[in-house]
Amino acid sequence: MNLRDEIEATLRAWHAYETGRGSVAVIDFDCAPTTAATEQATSRLAVYERLTDLHARATEAGATRLTARLTADLAYLGALLGEHPSLNDYVQATQGCPAAGWQDGYITHRGDQARQALTALGIQWGPDTARDLNAIEGPIETDEAPDAIRQAATDYEQAVRQATGSRAPFNLTIETTEVDAYWAYWLDGAGDKVRLRLNLRRASFTKVAARQFALHEVLGHGLQGASWSAQAAAEDVPWVRLMSVHAPQQVLLEGLAQALPLFIAPMTSYWSPAPASTTTTNYCVPSCT
Repeated sequence: MNLRDEIEATLRAWHAYETGRGSVAVIDFDCAPTTAATEQATSRLAVYERLTDLHARATEAGATRLTARLTADLAYLGALLGEHPSLNDYVQATQGCPAAGWQDGYITHRGDQARQALTALGIQWGPDTARDLNAIEGPIETDEAPDAIRQAATDYEQAVRQATGSRAPFNLTIETTEVDAYWAYWLDGAGDKVRLRLNLRRASFTKVAARQFALHEVLGHGLQGASWSAQAAAEDVPWVRLMSVHAPQQVLLEGLAQALPLFIAPMTSYWSPAPASTTTTNYCVPSCT
């Protein structure tokens, strides 16, 4: 077993420990799924000690990609164990960039632009802005949201594939759930299997939101995870094949997902028939969980 595989085995054991006790998952997208049984780690402290040893070995070997990933894992696990680093140090360790805010002038400029855009839609800035914007975006019923997102993903998929060059197939499952968490939409998966969860406590369902999250979650996070999985299956890649939100690749993932609606939407009209897709994407909507 090489160093990368040892790291992945340790992360899988940590993931099994956390999920086994009802805590937050460590792995969000598994680009190298396996049917082999995973033995749970005995404790967070045991995982921390193992990751520390692996980090020392990766540093000695000059494996910078592995070292960066282990630095993020140690920072996140350290926080779970009670460490309290500064925000900048924590973000630098986990995301690979400093926690720098925007300058006041930039915030004011973007705020003015947002208010002008709302005015062009006939919406005034004030306490009712969110409600008025939701009304103009075309509200839909909760039980209609999965099909609306599925249809939007189908409509935009070919344009995204043309822009990114990805041919990786994926199978999408959409579930609804109710959890006390900050997120409204969450995507995870393994290999070519992608799952989108809609948190009914947080999500707001409109036609515009369906298109936005089809592009952001499904064709942003989901297709990229499936594409990385296809690459990992085709060659012996040097990077850790387990994606986590506390790891440095998350900045890249969010950047792409945020940009896709802005670049792809003008290329394809949601209201016009989409070009026939030549991919093997499958969509299904199971019972609510």
